[in-house]
Amino acid sequence: MYSRTLRAANALLYASSVLLVIAAVIYCAVYKDMPAWQLWGGVALGIGATIWGLYYVTLCYRVSAEGISHHSYLRCHRRLLWSEVERVELEESDAQGVASCHITLHPQTGKPLRISSDVLPLDDVQELVTDLRDIGKLPAPPSSQTETPAPDTPES
Repeated sequence: MYSRTLRAANALLYASSVLLVIAAVIYCAVYKDMPAWQLWGGVALGIGATIWGLYYVTLCYRVSAEGISHHSYLRCHRRLLWSEVERVELEESDAQGVASCHITLHPQTGKPLRISSDVLPLDDVQELVTDLRDIGKLPAPPSSQTETPAPDTPES
């Protein structure tokens, strides 16, 4: 398992959304004749959007040979060593051509850590599944191919 950082798939979209909200609030404050309550409401919404967007812009999971850590707002919120993981749940689905993958890491004590392709890129989550199988935290994937004997063909 090599060290890597998993980041939100749409971090750039979240960052640009926050910048657009801030620009709209500044535009309304400077160029629009608004009552004070509307101006303060816009400022409050701008602050809320900034907090929301910064969570996803700074969200990342750092994976290493020792474990995984969850970071947001530029600080580590949780670190889980592989030796502390008691069991791992894997949910994979492919509904109407949209694949998703969710991993739930259950430690011996404390709350589970959920890693989902709803936020992270699907390839990164599937790569983590492969790593979890390599270190023995997940069983090997079920074989989807059943071997059928070849039909007997007479030699000519």
